Amino acid sequence: MTLANGVHHLAIATRDIRAQIEFFSDVLGMELVALYWMHNVAGTWHGFLKLNDTCYLAFVQNEQIAALPRQLGVTHAGSGAGAVAGGAMQHVALNVDSLDDLLALRDRIRSRGVNVFGPLDHGLCHSIYFAGPEDLTLEIATSERAIDGRA
Repeated sequence: MTLANGVHHLAIATRDIRAQIEFFSDVLGMELVALYWMHNVAGTWHGFLKLNDTCYLAFVQNEQIAALPRQLGVTHAGSGAGAVAGGAMQHVALNVDSLDDLLALRDRIRSRGVNVFGPLDHGLCHSIYFAGPEDLTLEIATSERAIDGRA
Protein backbone atom coordinates (compact mmCIF):
# COMPACT_ATOMS: atom_id res chain seq x y z
CA MET A 1 0.00 0.00 0.00
CA THR A 2 1.32 3.44 -0.92
CA LEU A 3 1.21 6.07 1.84
CA ALA A 4 2.05 9.76 2.01
CA ASN A 5 5.53 10.17 3.53
CA GLY A 6 5.87 13.87 4.29
CA VAL A 7 4.61 17.36 3.57
CA HIS A 8 5.45 18.51 0.03
CA HIS A 9 4.17 22.04 0.61
CA LEU A 10 1.87 23.94 2.88
CA ALA A 11 -0.08 26.64 0.99
CA ILE A 12 -1.06 29.74 2.96
CA ALA A 13 -3.45 32.41 1.69
CA THR A 14 -2.10 35.94 1.76
CA ARG A 15 -3.18 39.48 0.91
CA ASP A 16 0.47 40.46 0.35
CA ILE A 17 2.71 37.79 -1.15
CA ARG A 18 5.61 40.25 -1.38
CA ALA A 19 5.54 40.91 2.39
CA GLN A 20 5.36 37.17 3.13
CA ILE A 21 8.30 36.40 0.82
CA GLU A 22 10.38 39.23 2.30
CA PHE A 23 9.63 38.10 5.88
CA PHE A 24 10.35 34.41 5.33
CA SER A 25 13.47 35.17 3.26
CA ASP A 26 14.97 37.78 5.61
CA VAL A 27 13.79 36.65 9.04
CA LEU A 28 13.98 32.87 8.52
CA GLY A 29 16.52 32.69 5.70
CA MET A 30 14.29 30.70 3.35
CA GLU A 31 14.98 30.77 -0.39
CA LEU A 32 12.30 31.74 -2.91
CA VAL A 33 12.48 29.02 -5.56
CA ALA A 34 9.34 29.68 -7.63
CA LEU A 35 6.92 32.56 -8.19
CA TYR A 36 4.36 32.34 -10.96
CA TRP A 37 0.74 32.88 -11.96
CA MET A 38 -1.16 29.88 -10.59
CA HIS A 39 -2.29 27.53 -13.34
CA ASN A 40 -5.98 27.76 -14.26
CA VAL A 41 -6.69 30.35 -11.53
CA ALA A 42 -7.02 33.84 -13.01
CA GLY A 43 -5.22 36.65 -11.18
CA THR A 44 -3.62 34.35 -8.61
CA TRP A 45 0.06 34.33 -7.64
CA HIS A 46 1.71 31.21 -6.20
CA GLY A 47 5.15 31.43 -4.54
CA PHE A 48 7.28 28.63 -3.07
CA LEU A 49 9.93 29.05 -0.37
CA LYS A 50 12.29 26.14 0.18
CA LEU A 51 12.70 24.35 3.50
CA ASN A 52 14.60 21.46 1.88
CA ASP A 53 14.62 19.64 -1.45
CA THR A 54 11.26 17.98 -0.78
CA CYS A 55 9.45 20.43 1.52
CA TYR A 56 8.22 23.95 0.78
CA LEU A 57 6.14 26.73 2.29
CA ALA A 58 3.89 28.28 -0.36
CA PHE A 59 1.84 31.47 -0.47
CA VAL A 60 -1.23 32.12 -2.63
CA GLN A 61 -2.48 35.64 -3.38
CA ASN A 62 -5.51 36.84 -5.33
CA GLU A 63 -8.02 39.70 -5.12
CA GLN A 64 -10.68 37.61 -3.37
CA ILE A 65 -8.32 36.91 -0.44
CA ALA A 66 -7.78 40.64 0.09
CA ALA A 67 -11.54 41.17 0.38
CA LEU A 68 -12.04 38.59 3.16
CA PRO A 69 -11.97 39.82 6.78
CA ARG A 70 -9.28 38.49 9.13
CA GLN A 71 -10.37 37.98 12.74
CA LEU A 72 -8.33 36.62 15.65
CA GLY A 73 -10.09 33.70 17.31
CA VAL A 74 -12.05 32.94 14.13
CA THR A 75 -9.83 32.91 11.04
CA HIS A 76 -6.50 33.21 12.90
CA ALA A 77 -5.42 31.83 16.27
CA GLY A 78 -3.23 34.79 17.25
CA SER A 79 -1.07 32.54 19.47
CA GLY A 80 0.17 28.99 19.73
CA ALA A 81 -2.76 28.20 22.01
CA GLY A 82 -5.45 30.43 20.48
CA ALA A 83 -8.81 29.27 19.19
CA VAL A 84 -9.53 29.16 15.46
CA ALA A 85 -12.36 27.82 13.31
CA GLY A 86 -12.31 24.12 12.56
CA GLY A 87 -10.44 23.27 9.38
CA ALA A 88 -8.28 26.39 9.65
CA MET A 89 -4.57 26.26 10.34
CA GLN A 90 -3.89 26.91 14.03
CA HIS A 91 -0.14 27.56 13.59
CA VAL A 92 2.83 26.57 11.45
CA ALA A 93 5.68 24.78 13.27
CA LEU A 94 8.98 24.61 11.40
CA ASN A 95 11.75 22.21 12.43
CA VAL A 96 15.41 22.75 13.32
CA ASP A 97 17.91 20.00 14.16
CA SER A 98 18.96 20.97 17.69
CA LEU A 99 18.38 23.21 20.69
CA ASP A 100 21.50 25.19 19.68
CA ASP A 101 19.94 25.75 16.24
CA LEU A 102 16.68 26.81 17.89
CA LEU A 103 18.47 29.41 20.04
CA ALA A 104 20.50 30.69 17.06
CA LEU A 105 17.34 31.11 14.99
CA ARG A 106 15.59 32.79 17.92
CA ASP A 107 18.43 35.32 18.04
CA ARG A 108 18.24 35.88 14.27
CA ILE A 109 14.47 36.46 14.47
CA ARG A 110 14.88 38.90 17.36
CA SER A 111 17.64 40.74 15.47
CA ARG A 112 15.01 41.54 12.82
CA GLY A 113 12.83 43.26 15.45
CA VAL A 114 10.37 40.38 15.86
CA ASN A 115 9.19 39.51 19.38
CA VAL A 116 9.84 35.87 20.28
CA PHE A 117 8.30 33.87 23.15
CA GLY A 118 10.37 30.98 24.48
CA PRO A 119 12.03 28.57 24.26
CA LEU A 120 9.52 26.36 26.02
CA ASP A 121 10.14 22.74 26.98
CA HIS A 122 7.00 20.81 25.99
CA GLY A 123 8.50 17.44 26.91
CA LEU A 124 8.19 16.15 23.34
CA CYS A 125 10.01 19.19 21.90
CA HIS A 126 11.48 22.60 22.66
CA SER A 127 10.00 25.51 20.74
CA ILE A 128 9.71 29.26 20.27
CA TYR A 129 6.69 31.25 19.06
CA PHE A 130 6.36 34.50 17.13
CA ALA A 131 4.04 36.26 14.69
CA GLY A 132 4.51 36.53 10.96
CA PRO A 133 2.78 38.91 8.56
CA GLU A 134 -1.03 38.95 8.59
CA ASP A 135 -1.25 37.46 12.12
CA LEU A 136 0.24 34.12 11.03
CA THR A 137 1.22 32.26 14.21
CA LEU A 138 4.64 30.63 13.79
CA GLU A 139 6.64 28.15 15.84
CA ILE A 140 10.17 26.80 15.48
CA ALA A 141 10.59 23.42 17.17
CA THR A 142 13.18 20.72 17.76
CA SER A 143 12.84 17.21 19.15
CA GLU A 144 15.71 15.05 20.41
CA ARG A 145 13.86 11.93 19.26
CA ALA A 146 10.67 10.97 17.43
CA ILE A 147 7.48 12.01 19.20
CA ASP A 148 6.16 9.11 21.27
CA GLY A 149 2.69 9.52 22.80
CA ARG A 150 3.44 6.78 25.34
CA ALA A 151 6.31 8.73 26.91
